[in-house]
Amino acid sequence: MNSFRFLRASYHTGPGNAVRKPTIASVNTHTMGQSLSEYLRMKVHPFIHTNQWSRIVVKGEHQRDPSVVRISSIEKKDKPFNWQRPTVSVTGSKSLQLHCFPGIDYVQHYAAITATYLSLESGQRDIVQYILPSQHECLEPLLNSNLAEMGAVDIIVVGYVHGLERWTRGPWEGSTSNKLFSWKKTTSRRGYRIAFLGCRVSFWGDVAGNMVRALQRLNGARCILYIGKLGSLRAQHVPNHWLATGCQSVVRDELVTWENPLEPQLGHSSSVAYGVHCTLGSVLEETKEWLVDAEKRYDFVDPEIGHMAIASVEGGTQFG
Repeated sequence: MNSFRFLRASYHTGPGNAVRKPTIASVNTHTMGQSLSEYLRMKVHPFIHTNQWSRIVVKGEHQRDPSVVRISSIEKKDKPFNWQRPTVSVTGSKSLQLHCFPGIDYVQHYAAITATYLSLESGQRDIVQYILPSQHECLEPLLNSNLAEMGAVDIIVVGYVHGLERWTRGPWEGSTSNKLFSWKKTTSRRGYRIAFLGCRVSFWGDVAGNMVRALQRLNGARCILYIGKLGSLRAQHVPNHWLATGCQSVVRDELVTWENPLEPQLGHSSSVAYGVHCTLGSVLEETKEWLVDAEKRYDFVDPEIGHMAIASVEGGTQFG
């Protein structure tokens, strides 16, 4: 457990309100190449295009009040979950604040997205700054969310749950779209209480780990099962034809190992790929140089899995 305590402590270095400069990616060194610009354009809040800003500050704050912030016009509301995106508020004639759901990775990711986009489009390299949220600020909106209304649950399935139509027919519980979560509950033949849990914000990076901590504290979760998309570093893995699983992830150069309850059930299926996972805080960190090294060490990459595993091991929750 010492390695987990070290990892969490090292993740929050520096004064809480320190203003930092984001990473700026390059089309010459990034694995996306020229496609990087289009990726960024789809992510940047549209209001950023409306003015020649002199300062943009990215903060970890979940703010959706339309009287306070401008909600992105390109949010994909045609899906039930993972559609809420960062909002913006004007703080001066040339100053803007970008409000992200509180998470270290999410704030850094969106600061890098905004800074890289402006650098490529207008040559502005120095106007974006970010302030990291504290661990208390990261946990607070989850602990104060509607999760407590779900009640006690043994097994919780998170991620792409709305695609599991066989088990999620019927209306979702959890109030209206202004709440963070909705769920559907059932009981297994063995008496286990199971919930399929959808989240309207993106639980990017360490937000996913904090969600596990909230589920442990508010709902007594004993097992977390995550269904999501991730990147493969193996050419033989054809997209959308494989299931990936494992029990190891590297987070900030620290190896995390856990017991995966799915392994006995998955057996030796020819469509299941086992491997070592890399937890990377931002897609913008996937440079060509990173890829050369990563292909030697890992099989898969995404921002969430390692953080969920750490929180599960710390809280005594199974994770798969």
